[in-house]
Amino acid sequence: MFDQNHHEPLFPLSRSGSLPATAVSTPITSVSSLVVDTDDKLQDLNRYIALGCLHLDGSFDIDSESASEADWRELVHSGLPDEVKLVIGNEATILLDARWIRLFLHRLKSTDASARSLVRIYLLPEDWARRSVDRNDRKLKSTLRQLFQQVDISPEAWAGDHSDAHARPFDQWACAANSSLYYLFNKLPSPAPNPDKIKSRYTRKAVQDLLESSAPSSWDEFGEQPLEGLKTKLYPYQARSASLMIQREAAPQLQLDPSLEVRKAPDGKTFFYGARDGSFLQEPRFYETNRGGILAETMGLGKTIICLAVILATKGNYPLIPAAYEPRPPIRDRVGMLSDMAASVIGRRGIPGKSILEQYEVHKGDDLSKIKNALVRNLAFYEIPPEVLRLNRTTRIPPARQFVPCSGTIVVVPRNLLHQWQSEIRKHTLKGSLRVLVVDAVTKRGSKAKTAPVDNDQMEFRSDLPIPTKLMQYDVVLFTRNRFEQEFPGGADVHGRRATTDDTRVCDCPYIGSTRILDCNCMSSNQEYDSPLMKLHWLRIVIDEGHSFSSSVSNAVLFAKQIQAERRWVVSGTPAKNLVGVEIDMSTVDADETDPAASRELTIQQRKAFRPDDENTKAAKALGILASNFLMMRPWCDPTSEHGLDWDEHIYRHEHQYRRTYSGFSSCFSRVLESLVVKTRPEDVEKDVILPPMKHRVVYLKPCWFDKMTANLFIQVLRANAITSERSDVDYLFHKNSIKARHSLIRNLRQSNFTWTGFSLADVASSLQTSSEYLAKEDKNCSLEDAKFILESSQSISRLLASQGWIALSKAHEVGMAVAEWPSESEEAFALAHPENPTMIGITQLLEGQLHVDSQVLSDDPSKGLQTIGLAAKARVIALAEAEFRTKSNNGTSIHDSPLKKASVPTSCVESQQPLTSRRASAITTKMSPLKSTRKELSNAVEDSKTPTSPVRPRKRKLTLADEIADLPQDSPLRRTCVLGTTSAKLTYVLDKVVQHQMNEKIIIFYDGDNAAFYIAQALEMLYINHRIYARTLDNTKRSEYVALFNEDPDVRVLLIDVACGALGLNLNAASVVLIINPINRPGLEAQAIKRAHRIGQTKEVLVETLVLEDTIEHAIFNRAKNMSRAQHLEAKELEDDAGIVEIIQNAQVLPVQPEEELGIGMFAVLKTPQQVFGRPNRHKYHRYGFTDAKTDKPKKKAKVSKGLELVKKTSDRDPSVMSTLEDKSLPLTTLVPEVQSPDDVQVTLHGSRAEFAGAHGLVSSIFGD
Repeated sequence: MFDQNHHEPLFPLSRSGSLPATAVSTPITSVSSLVVDTDDKLQDLNRYIALGCLHLDGSFDIDSESASEADWRELVHSGLPDEVKLVIGNEATILLDARWIRLFLHRLKSTDASARSLVRIYLLPEDWARRSVDRNDRKLKSTLRQLFQQVDISPEAWAGDHSDAHARPFDQWACAANSSLYYLFNKLPSPAPNPDKIKSRYTRKAVQDLLESSAPSSWDEFGEQPLEGLKTKLYPYQARSASLMIQREAAPQLQLDPSLEVRKAPDGKTFFYGARDGSFLQEPRFYETNRGGILAETMGLGKTIICLAVILATKGNYPLIPAAYEPRPPIRDRVGMLSDMAASVIGRRGIPGKSILEQYEVHKGDDLSKIKNALVRNLAFYEIPPEVLRLNRTTRIPPARQFVPCSGTIVVVPRNLLHQWQSEIRKHTLKGSLRVLVVDAVTKRGSKAKTAPVDNDQMEFRSDLPIPTKLMQYDVVLFTRNRFEQEFPGGADVHGRRATTDDTRVCDCPYIGSTRILDCNCMSSNQEYDSPLMKLHWLRIVIDEGHSFSSSVSNAVLFAKQIQAERRWVVSGTPAKNLVGVEIDMSTVDADETDPAASRELTIQQRKAFRPDDENTKAAKALGILASNFLMMRPWCDPTSEHGLDWDEHIYRHEHQYRRTYSGFSSCFSRVLESLVVKTRPEDVEKDVILPPMKHRVVYLKPCWFDKMTANLFIQVLRANAITSERSDVDYLFHKNSIKARHSLIRNLRQSNFTWTGFSLADVASSLQTSSEYLAKEDKNCSLEDAKFILESSQSISRLLASQGWIALSKAHEVGMAVAEWPSESEEAFALAHPENPTMIGITQLLEGQLHVDSQVLSDDPSKGLQTIGLAAKARVIALAEAEFRTKSNNGTSIHDSPLKKASVPTSCVESQQPLTSRRASAITTKMSPLKSTRKELSNAVEDSKTPTSPVRPRKRKLTLADEIADLPQDSPLRRTCVLGTTSAKLTYVLDKVVQHQMNEKIIIFYDGDNAAFYIAQALEMLYINHRIYARTLDNTKRSEYVALFNEDPDVRVLLIDVACGALGLNLNAASVVLIINPINRPGLEAQAIKRAHRIGQTKEVLVETLVLEDTIEHAIFNRAKNMSRAQHLEAKELEDDAGIVEIIQNAQVLPVQPEEELGIGMFAVLKTPQQVFGRPNRHKYHRYGFTDAKTDKPKKKAKVSKGLELVKKTSDRDPSVMSTLEDKSLPLTTLVPEVQSPDDVQVTLHGSRAEFAGAHGLVSSIFGD
C-alpha cells in the first residue's frame, strides 16, 4: 500500500528535490521575511481543503526513476509543459497560476500510453492567506465553478482509484431540503428547554419554576404554584414552550452563518461552503441567534397563557445595555453611599433587584423601601450616538438618543381581541400580580385625553400615554394595533398638537432620577410627537396575530422597528398564509378516522414535495419579512450591510450562478426555521392533554318546494342566458369579459341555498317570454338538446305564475312560516296567501302579532286588536312592493346600460347587494316619501342599514315582570297556535338543532350573507332565545363586547358569525355546537371556524355540522371542492374560477317536483317539533335592545303618526278592504298605532312595525313617521 498523503513535486523540482537556485540573492528584510513566511505556510497542505479529483485522459511522460509504483507528485505551474497544461485543462491551469488550488498527480506504474491519470485538487480556503492571494476576483470565481463540473468527490477516487465507477460530482448549489414549507413546519421538533444553558441564575431559577409549575407538587394542596402570580396550572407542553421562549431570550446561542453549509471533504474532514458566492471556509462563521421568534402553537392550544407565563417568569428582569453603548462607571464628586453604588451596579448589569426585594418583603414581611428608593435614584441609562452619513459646514448633528432600561412588556393585539386579552389576564393571573396599562382609543384632537380609573385588579385604561417614569411602573402595556400605529411619528401627537416654525417654548420638565433624560411628554424639537415608548429600552414586545406584521412599510412595523426592545415575539398559529399545523387540516375531515396519528403523518407525507408555487414562495416571503423587519433577525435585518444577507438568495436552492431558479428550499432554511419558530407537535400535545372529541359531519337536507323553485329559477336564468346569447359575446355570463357579473350571480346562487326572494313575478314572466320568443325565431342557433333543456326549466318555473304564496314572498322579501290554528278573525290579515292550510305568514308579520299578544297576556282577550296589527302590516308590505317597483322603473335606463346587464338575466341576480328583507326595507323606505324615492336614496339608506342585527321588540308600553312571566290560560285557543315549518330547509334544521341543544349547549352559527343572519335572528327572536351577531360591518369594540358576552353570560345561547370575518384568534370554547349554514369550501377558512370552539379549555364534546342541500348545485360544488387538491385551491383565487365548478354550474340539472310537494304542508320544510307562538315560557329572560329607562328632566317629544296614517290611506287605493275595515271599526289612534299610549310612555314610535334596528347592534333606530 502507498501513503495517500505523501506528495512530491513533479515540476520544476530537480531529482534531488532542492529548489532551483536564484540568479540574484534577495536581502532579508521584514517584508521579504513575511513573504517567505507566507510562502512557507502556503506549502502546508493542512491549510487547504481537499476538494476532489480530476479524471484525465492520457498519461504524463515523467521520469520513471522518480516515480514509484504508486505515488502522488505535485504539479507546480511555473515551468509546467504546455502538453501537461492541455491535459489538465484551462480552468485548472488558471486557478493553479492564481495559487487558488494545488494539484497532485497520481499514476500507476504502467506502460500503457492510453492509461488514465488522476489528479487531486486542494483548494485554498477564503479565510486563509487573504493578504497574499486575492480571493475577490469574479472571473476566477466563475472559473472555479466551471472546474466544479469536472470534480469527483468520491473517497474512492481520492484514495487512488482511477476508474469512475464510484464517481460523485461536486454539487455547487445549496443542498436541497427537498421538502415543502408545510412539511418543514410540521416536522419542527417540539420545545425541549435546557435551563443549564442559561447563565443568569435568576432567569435559570425562573425557568425551573416554570417547568415545575406544570408538574404535580405539594403546592397544589394550597392552591399555589412555584411560579408566583400564575393562577392557572399550565399543561406540560405549555410550560416547555414558555421555558424555551425564555431560554432563547436569555441565552442566545451561536448559529452557523445561514449563507454557509457544512460539507464533508473526500479526506473525511469538514469545511464550510457558501453556495451563492462559491466561497470555501475552513473555520465556521457564526451569528448569535435572535432573542425572540414566532410562537406558532396551533390554534386553541393556549398561546395567550404561554405569553403570560413568560411575562410572569421574567417579571422585574431588565434588558442588558448593548455592549457597544455600555457607559463607564459613574464618577462621583465624593465617596458615594454603599447602597447607591450597589444600586448603580445592579442597574447597569440588568439584575432584577426590585423584583427580588419585593419577593423578600412578601415572604419575610420586612420593609425595604429605602433600598428600593436607592434603585430608583440610580437608574441606569445609556446613549446611542447619531449616525451621520456625510458632514459639511451646514450639517447639524442631532443629539444622541438616550434610553432607560425598562422591565415592561409591550403587547399589541387586534382590536377585536382586546377584551379577550383582558379576560385572559384576569382569568390566569392572581390579583395584583401584574400591573397592566390598557391603551386603546385615541381622543379627538383638541379634546382632553381620556383616563379611566384603575379597576380593582390594577388594570388601568387610558387613551394617551403617561410620562416615561409612570410608564416604567407597568409590567404590561396592552395596545390595540390601531392605537399602536398612532404612536408612529407623523407630525402631530395624540392630542392633535403640531409644532410650528416659530415655536420658542422651552421644556422645563425634570430629569428621570440621576439620568439626563427629560421626564416629559412635550413636543420634541423636530416638531413631531416624540412617543414615550421611544425613550425606554423595553424588555419585550409581543405582537398577537403577528402574521399581520409581515409588511415592511406599514406604520405599525416601522414604529415597532424604532422601539428599543431586547426581545421580540410574534404570536400566531398561522405565521404565513395557509401555513398551519397538520392538526388544523385534519379538523375539517369527517369524524370517521380511527388513528389520528397515522392520518396526520399521511397528510404530511402527501404534501412533502416542494413546488415553486404561491403556497411555498409567498408564505416563505412572509416569514422573511417578519424575520428581517419586526424580529430584526441577523443577518437578514440589514441586507445592504457588509455581512447582511438577502432572504430569497439563501433560503432557496438556486441552480444558477446569478439567476434565482427556486429549485427547492436550502438546508439553511430548515436551520433558520428551527431557530425562529416555537411549536409543539400534536403527538406531544396529546401526551399532556386530550381535547374532548370533535365530530364533524355533513348533513344533507332535502330541499322543500320553495328551495327547489329557487334552484330551478337560477338554472332557468343560466340556461336562458347561454342559449339566447348563443354562448358568445359579453352577454354570455361565462364570457371572459363578464367576470364581475358571473361572480355576483354565483355568489347569489350560493346564498340562495338558504333562501332567496330576489326574483319577482315580472322576472319569471320575462324569462319565460324571452325563452319562448327565442325558440320561435327562424334564424336561431340552437341545438335540439338546448331547446329541450330550456323547455324543461321553463315548464318547471311556469307553475310559479299561479303560486300566490311564492308571489307574496317575493313581494314581501320574507321567509314564510307555516302556522297552524292562527286566530281565525285575524288570519286573513296576516296570511300571505289566503285561504291556505296551513297558513303562511311572513316571519316579520308573525313577530308583530306575537309581540302584540304577549304584551297583553294578562288581559281578558290577549288577541284583541290583532287584526289591526295584521292589516297595518299588510299595508306596509303592499307599500313596500310598490315603492320597490317604482324605484326599478325610475332607474330602468341606468340598469339597462349597466355592464352587469346580461341577456335573459334579471338584474337582481347579478347585483352585489342582496334583496332587503321586509323589516330592513320598510325601515329604509319609510324614511322618505314614497313618491320621492330614488335609487340613489335607497342605496344610501341601504348602506346605512346593511349590518345584520338582532331584531328588536318595540314595546307599546313598559312591560312588567308579571307580564313577561304570565302564561296563557290552559283553555286558551292561542296556546294551539304553532309554527309547523318554514320555506327554507336549512332554517328549519337550524331551528330544530337550536331548540334541541340550547338548554345545555351554546351554539355558534356561521352564515354567509346578511339576509341569512337576519332571518335566523328573527326566528330566534320568535323562540325568545338570546343571541348576538358578529357581523363584518360591526366595529371592533362591539365585536369584542359580543364575544365577551357570549362567553360569560349564561343567557346568551347563540352567536351568529359572518364567515367573511374569519374570527382569527377568537376563543369561543363556551360553545360546543357549531353549525355552518353554507359549505365554506375553503379548507383553511373552515378549519379556522371549527377551531373557535375546539380548543384548550373546552370540556364538552364538540359537534360540527355543515349543511348541504341535497342534489343541488351546492351539493355538486361541495363535492368538487372537497376533491380539489391544495394546488387547485391556491390557483383558484375565487372558487368560481375553478374550471370544474364552472362546468358544474353550466350543466346543472332541474330539480324534479313531486305532486305531493305542491300542496299544503308538503310545500314546507317541516319542523320535528311544532313551536308554540304565543305565551312562550322564559320570555322575561330575553334581552330587549334599543330602549332606555333613564329619567330626564327634558320633556319627551310627542310622536307624530301622520305618515303612518298616510301610508294606510295610500294602501287603500290598492286594497280597499284595508281602509274599509279600519273605518268600520272606528278605531282610535292608539289602536291604529298600538305603540302610542301616551307621550310619557313612548320612546320610539313605529307605525305598527317592528322595523327598529338594535342600537346595541350598531344601527340607528328606523321609524315610521318622524
